[in-house]
Amino acid sequence: MALLDHDAGLLVTAAPGTGSTALREALVAQRGATEVVEPQRARQVGVDAKHATVRQLVDAGVVDPAHGMRVVTTTRNPFDFYVAEYTRTRTRWVHELRRPESWVHHVPGAVDRIVDAVTLDFDEWIARAVGDPAQPLRINRGHVSEADVVLRMEHLEPDTRELLGLDLTVPATNVTDRERAYWRSYSVASRRLVATAHADDLDRFGYSF
Repeated sequence: MALLDHDAGLLVTAAPGTGSTALREALVAQRGATEVVEPQRARQVGVDAKHATVRQLVDAGVVDPAHGMRVVTTTRNPFDFYVAEYTRTRTRWVHELRRPESWVHHVPGAVDRIVDAVTLDFDEWIARAVGDPAQPLRINRGHVSEADVVLRMEHLEPDTRELLGLDLTVPATNVTDRERAYWRSYSVASRRLVATAHADDLDRFGYSF
């Protein structure tokens, strides 16, 4: 769930797959940040208990539209993001299919995405995930578009110091067990698709293959 750091005037949202869990834990442990709303209350008002955007929280009536806080979120190199997402889906989320109560059976399209990841090779999966021909995309567009400050997962500690003025230690958390050399997963074609779809992310955040 989104966190409030009252001393720094920050409202921090958890963008999926971008190191948000590590950042959340560091903010809670080292700065006493608190949940915007309790997870049970979030579920009652119909918002994602972990990954809700500020807009969703405002629309649900649990955040004041005039909150006056700087909104902070995280992002990630798109090339790395897709390899992690593909691997995570095949090795972690696939096991959720056996659990009738799991979130995958309640989130529209989740089961289809898991089946795609398990049955398609990476190039085929990328073509389906970003489109072929590729259309403009952004990693976690809803989180990034509303944020005043976007921290890069690969540089959380220096970005936190330089962009927020906070000295925060952010240990790695919730890391998927996979090959770190993401570039080995790409063909020329799949690399081109991601580069085209995420041209804005690459340019704005200084990412490259």
